[in-house]
Amino acid sequence: MNAARVLALLLSAAGVVVLVLVLKPPPEPEFVELQSSSQCLECHPNVAAEWRDSWHARAYVDPEVRRLSNDFANEECIACHAPRPVLHFQAGERVLARFAERDLGVDCLTCHQLPDGSVATSSPDPPAAPCRPRHSPRLADVSLCASCHDQHGTVRQWAAAPPELKGEGCLDCHAEPVPRPAGRMGRAHHFPGGHDPDMLRRAVELRAESEAGGRVRVELENVGAGHNFPTDERSRAADLQWRERGSDGTWSAWRHLHRFRDPYRDETDLTNTQLPAGETWRGTVTPEEAGAEVEVRLLYRTNPFQPDEEATEVHRVSVAPGG
Repeated sequence: MNAARVLALLLSAAGVVVLVLVLKPPPEPEFVELQSSSQCLECHPNVAAEWRDSWHARAYVDPEVRRLSNDFANEECIACHAPRPVLHFQAGERVLARFAERDLGVDCLTCHQLPDGSVATSSPDPPAAPCRPRHSPRLADVSLCASCHDQHGTVRQWAAAPPELKGEGCLDCHAEPVPRPAGRMGRAHHFPGGHDPDMLRRAVELRAESEAGGRVRVELENVGAGHNFPTDERSRAADLQWRERGSDGTWSAWRHLHRFRDPYRDETDLTNTQLPAGETWRGTVTPEEAGAEVEVRLLYRTNPFQPDEEATEVHRVSVAPGG
């Protein structure tokens, strides 16, 4: 065999070796079972920053939660404010409280850790990584949220909502799509809710207009929430108030008109006055001075005893004198 042919065979063999090396999938990284959500933060800094800005991250340390739970002497609250991984339980099943790192609140492992220690992702083709990410359809299902957020009926309220308000699930309103590395789309982890003024304003519409006899008709319509308003924690409350401007130009004090709230079980003298999705509450006020200018406002309270100055003013409407 001449030298040229030997060289050709060697080059051909080398080419096959190179091709095999190129096409051969890289070895899968050694599996690392996550013991803490702090291990996620290095690889996912953008998501971590969003999560830190969320009320999920503050679920256990929020001073208001501490007060309302008597510093978690009401141990029933801990299960949802520092839960074990939800995917370790059946869909919709109530979770149990964890014992470690409770200050992280509702953290990465709460929603993403699978029973075998790997990590659930919404991506249909997740990249190889030490945490072994795997696609899980439960991550986008309402049952994931229901484990905590249906303790007071929110997911059941969503199921009964009109189709045009309920969307495909919780994430449609509470986790908008955002671009992630490698050109893929993911979900934002801020999870806005009752602490977000813009979301509150989009949820309901406040209207007021004059009626015969000097009365003012007031309406509040749930136009944007795919569940009751306000929902979830029974400590939430929304109040309609009104005032009038007298002929001397001064405003009266704010007067109570109506409260929207689901009371605690031991408040047996109260009934559930939440406003279901798509429905409208109607009432009237009568100024002391005929034809007086009237203002109506809606305040949202993150606890029912919150003073007016600490509540969020969601809407305010005016009815002109004699209007």
